[in-house]
Amino acid sequence: MGINDWKNLSHILLRHIKAHHHIESMHKLCGLSIRLKNQTTLDARNQRLLESEKQHWCRVLELLLSIVEYLSTNSLAFRGSVEKLFQPKNGNFLGLAQLLGKFDTEMSEHLRRVTENEIHDHYLGPRIQNELIMLMSDKVRDKIVSLITLAKYFAIILDCTPDISHQQQMLLVVRFVEISDSAQITVKESFITFLEVEDTTGFGLLQARTDELK
Repeated sequence: MGINDWKNLSHILLRHIKAHHHIESMHKLCGLSIRLKNQTTLDARNQRLLESEKQHWCRVLELLLSIVEYLSTNSLAFRGSVEKLFQPKNGNFLGLAQLLGKFDTEMSEHLRRVTENEIHDHYLGPRIQNELIMLMSDKVRDKIVSLITLAKYFAIILDCTPDISHQQQMLLVVRFVEISDSAQITVKESFITFLEVEDTTGFGLLQARTDELK
């Protein structure tokens, strides 16, 4: 509450300082200052919980990406006949997640949350597996394309074969020359993608290849 009795301001301030509500407010302010300094306020605790949760999910995604990389590099199947944790024949992806849960505290906590239905978005299902595969494959292909762009010489290799559904597919492989900083020359051959082919004539194959390279 403001004042307009400036002549008696000193007396008014003394009376205000001794007032119960002022003393109580000062105690609260001092207590808040101490809590802010020691980071024991409610906001600070919530921020620590938020940061801890963030680190938890980053660690879980890091482990899941490592599983995807391992299975993809070794051409191993991801899924089994069952898509539930801690069930027989649930596949390599879930099996490796369970194995890591025995040694990693973050993965162990994640699996506990899933099995006790504390969370529903757990990133262990077939859809997220496919998404992680696609994200990593796109990154690998971008790296290969960047190397091809820097190469002085390269060649495109094409080969067609029908898949199990009799859909004609064209294999696109690029062979290129890589020159290292030490002037060492290496010939590399990298798979780029499979292309579905509707027209198996020479012009159709050329058009499919041209569309992909765009």
